Amino acid sequence: MAPPASPTVPATPPRQAFTGMGLAVFVAAYAWLVATGTTSITGSADPGASGMSLWAALLPPLAATALARLVPPRVEPPQPLAALPVARLRREASVLVAAALAMACLAPFASRAGLLYPAAKIVVLLAVPLVAFRLLRGDGPVARAIPAPVTWLAPLPAVVAWFLLSQVGPLAVPLTQELPDPVVLVIGSLITLLTASVLEEVFYRGWLQTRLEALYGRWPAVLGSSLLFALMHTSHVRPDALLPGLAGIVAFQGVFGLMLGYLWSRYRNIWAITLIHVISNLVLVPLLLGG
Repeated sequence: MAPPASPTVPATPPRQAFTGMGLAVFVAAYAWLVATGTTSITGSADPGASGMSLWAALLPPLAATALARLVPPRVEPPQPLAALPVARLRREASVLVAAALAMACLAPFASRAGLLYPAAKIVVLLAVPLVAFRLLRGDGPVARAIPAPVTWLAPLPAVVAWFLLSQVGPLAVPLTQELPDPVVLVIGSLITLLTASVLEEVFYRGWLQTRLEALYGRWPAVLGSSLLFALMHTSHVRPDALLPGLAGIVAFQGVFGLMLGYLWSRYRNIWAITLIHVISNLVLVPLLLGG
């Protein structure tokens, strides 16, 4: 007789179905881009930003993920929410998924209004989840969704491989967009660091993916949070090119999210994935490398 299922992990819906559907979205995105002869996608919504090849979008995250697979963590990564009731996990996950979908709907409009975009992120991705966690917790225990890192050295090969391939080597995207004056650039970079690099990792990996992992397992959670992370970049999608835009954000931001999600699940080191996100977002890095 098979052992009973864990009380915190429901037996249905099947994890294999979620994993298969998630992988199908990524395969379909790349297949559509290749079939339509789209060899370059844009990773930034900034005017004048250079396009990148499909190889540049795919190879650095794949190399980092492969190295993470080969380098085990020092100890088995903890599941910080394993003791919480399934009903509470489902309610919290539902709120987070709704917030992620709301951010995807707001992004095309808020991104055109300057500081309204980071303000919308703070409200939707930070304030709403914190209020929901408090209300849904009731008198229950406080969940520690972002545990201490289980290892510091093990993620380094993946981080270095991604950095060298994406920022230094021939796959690096040149900095072509026109930059503002230094003061505006520094202030904008600081806002981006806090509301994009840090906040997005806390929300999509630390909060959302961790709850999905507790409910459905590693790969459904990694795939689901990565696709929701990609949808947050709908500001990159033009209304007159909907399918190419959606395929592009899945092929770049979605695959980038896959790498970050796997590293988070593998090592539970929020600092390592935040560092990667910081480097990918800040134009100061290519400026320094170019100098």
